[in-house]
Amino acid sequence: MQIQAKVIFIIIASLAMLTGLNFVVNATRLGRAIRAVAQDRPTAALMGVDVDRMIMLTFLIGGALGGATGVLFGIRVGRIDPYVGFIPGIKAFTAAVLGGIGNITGAMLGGIVLGVLEGFAGAYLSQFTGGAFGTEYKDIFAFLILILILMFRPTGLLGEQVGQKA
Repeated sequence: MQIQAKVIFIIIASLAMLTGLNFVVNATRLGRAIRAVAQDRPTAALMGVDVDRMIMLTFLIGGALGGATGVLFGIRVGRIDPYVGFIPGIKAFTAAVLGGIGNITGAMLGGIVLGVLEGFAGAYLSQFTGGAFGTEYKDIFAFLILILILMFRPTGLLGEQVGQKA
């Protein structure tokens, strides 16, 4: 089994983006301001944070990361069409819910857990079902995991209960 150079590049680029995002959000003044706006806009504004600017920068960062991810996905898949990102988008949402919405580390962990579970499902599904279901059904596990997490632990693995504002 040989790993292709483009797969190594994608892994390194993905880890660099994840590490960079985690650093920006958790270790910079910009990240502190973004988290303040996400938690409580009026209070962040009272503390001197330019709320509109933080929202704009958050969308800019998200768009840049989404675009870079699309390029990496295009490198891996080798083709682009309007529907090529639907299933990966559902899986990314499932990973975020699995790890805990709003928790970058949790989303990373959720992605790893989801990938491992899908890998096992793809490898062993045919054996467990006596050949009735093959590897083409492994994508169903993302939906199944999403439903189970929303039913039994809606905050995700690393998510916290957040109270309602009065």
